[in-house]
Amino acid sequence: MAASGSGNPNMSSGEAAKLRSRTVPERQLGEQLRAVRDRLVAEFDGLEVVGFRGELTLVCEPSQVPDILRLCRDDPALSCELLADLSGVHWPGGQREVVAAETTGWPRYDRGDEAGHIELDYMLRSLRHNHVFRIRTVLPDDEPRIASVTGIYRSAEIMEREVYDFFGVDFTGHPDLRRILMPDEWEGHPHRKDYPLGGVEVQYKGATIPPPDQRSY
Repeated sequence: MAASGSGNPNMSSGEAAKLRSRTVPERQLGEQLRAVRDRLVAEFDGLEVVGFRGELTLVCEPSQVPDILRLCRDDPALSCELLADLSGVHWPGGQREVVAAETTGWPRYDRGDEAGHIELDYMLRSLRHNHVFRIRTVLPDDEPRIASVTGIYRSAEIMEREVYDFFGVDFTGHPDLRRILMPDEWEGHPHRKDYPLGGVEVQYKGATIPPPDQRSY
């Protein structure tokens, strides 16, 4: 599985090294989220745990997502009644910023080439236990595909359509996978970072503002 980024640009490299492990420092998570972490790590092999400022993220293989979400919904200790959000981030291939230097805060850059990928974050919420956490998985940006979870959470039907529209992720088994915000005949997926900037002219107080890619700065 492609790494979900070798670090968070908002963390120092020291923080990133400490947090990206299966044994997140206890101070990073409250008691409830430690119990969530322990339950899921015991049930599923290979989960990567990311804990930072009281937030819990569990990184898994794409094939594990339906089983993990089903357990999160049905297990009384987890009881996640809501899929509160499904979001994506596109990381294009090639050189990119990794982390900020510990002392100066200036970014450090990865000099090697990295394959492009798309991160999907499933945000789960329990009303019974009042906890919130993420299930994250990583897909290649070349023909990204993952099983739909509409059979587990009905709210996923709209959320998956949005991710399909903006990132081009194919949710197999979705009952009606089509664009939701862009026109049906639109080409490409505008939230991918390799998508052309484009734009349209805008009339503003008698003047014309050209598209961003045609402006002179």
